[in-house]
Amino acid sequence: MSKFETNKVDVRGDGKVILYQRADVTSSPKWNCRISVTGSTGYKRFSTKTSDQKNAERIALDKYFELRQKVESGGSIHSPTVKQVFEEWKQHSPIKLGNRKKENIESNTFTPVESSVVAYLGKKRIDDITNADIQDMMTWRFSSEQYEKQLHNKEQGYSRKSKTKKEMKYSVSTIRSYRGAINGFLKYCRNRGYITKEFSFEIPKGKSDPRPEFSLKDWKKLTAFMRKWIKEDSEFGKTKYFNPKKYRERFYLQNYILILANTGLRVGEARGLRWIDLDNVILPDGEERLLLSVDGKTGKRQVIANSGTENYFKRLSEFRLEELNVSSDKFNKKEFIFCHPDGSSVGSYKKGFQKLLDECDLRLDNDGNYRTLYSLRHTYATMRINEVPIYQLAVNMGTSVKMIEEYYSHAQTKDPKFAESMTKGNQKGNSKVLPF
Repeated sequence: MSKFETNKVDVRGDGKVILYQRADVTSSPKWNCRISVTGSTGYKRFSTKTSDQKNAERIALDKYFELRQKVESGGSIHSPTVKQVFEEWKQHSPIKLGNRKKENIESNTFTPVESSVVAYLGKKRIDDITNADIQDMMTWRFSSEQYEKQLHNKEQGYSRKSKTKKEMKYSVSTIRSYRGAINGFLKYCRNRGYITKEFSFEIPKGKSDPRPEFSLKDWKKLTAFMRKWIKEDSEFGKTKYFNPKKYRERFYLQNYILILANTGLRVGEARGLRWIDLDNVILPDGEERLLLSVDGKTGKRQVIANSGTENYFKRLSEFRLEELNVSSDKFNKKEFIFCHPDGSSVGSYKKGFQKLLDECDLRLDNDGNYRTLYSLRHTYATMRINEVPIYQLAVNMGTSVKMIEEYYSHAQTKDPKFAESMTKGNQKGNSKVLPF
């Protein structure tokens, strides 16, 4: 069949299963196989990866009967390419939207697979990929060259602490999120019968770095700046330069920031929050606390807000009633709290938040890491960890005790009460410990 085929063996005697060795391989040649099946066009070629003829014949026959069964079931001996299966996955993969936008889910599900598996193995037949291919793909995807390319194409989203190309790296959490998306794609391939084998691939070990929080000093700076920021815009109302759209955006963003930092809500949970989700709980002393019912990453749960958080919701409620020119008894409580004038949910405050932090010079923390909206959740955790038991904090945040201990225990050592308990006894010290 080919000038490269030598020492050919017709295993079945009907030309359907042909073993051969390559003419251009002289040192320990392995047996290759060429299979054709009635009802399907073309040939299936593969290496048996053995020099033993008996073993090669067994492997070839097993593959022949597997392919024949596939053809008899309406399939073909030629499997689709990785890219073809990916496009099919995009069309048929069920996407659970919940309160999240479709494009946000796609960016966390399809984009990682497209920029890794498809980019590296797209032209390869799906049933030909090996575990080594997946591992090589991961190594390629998270190389320094790819990191540098991402930084060039996307200004935000990756840590810029590293200054040299050699030091550039992705965070462990980013790599883990890619692995999760890739495993979802491979599971689809198995369920559809495109592949039968299981894949396992290593990722760097280590702790995922949480997004940087705001220190108490920086938090006070941010809140003070926002008060002036809002006041500036509200004063525009006295002049012909007042911009109601701009004021509304700033007003909602300010209260959004204050609410996230005082509840520990995830961005997605806040996005789906409606007025009907608000309730209260009465403390033993008769005081009330705001109770929020949210549905997010870890499912439905109830969140107790910090004292005073109700004031931020009250501001938003009063603003919205005036905007709609309706009374509270006629207000639609199923409306999203963080909404556009037409009542639709605000997809993201990311750009506005970044611009705000740039204006008050708080975009970077002391280590040069970019703060994001999720920094507000981490700020909540670091400020509350010294005030409440870790188990209760984990329940309220919808996470595990392990995660709280792993990422926020550093905040405990800065607490005066923690320092006092750690130095009890006969230790003596000066009133001033710093040399400046």
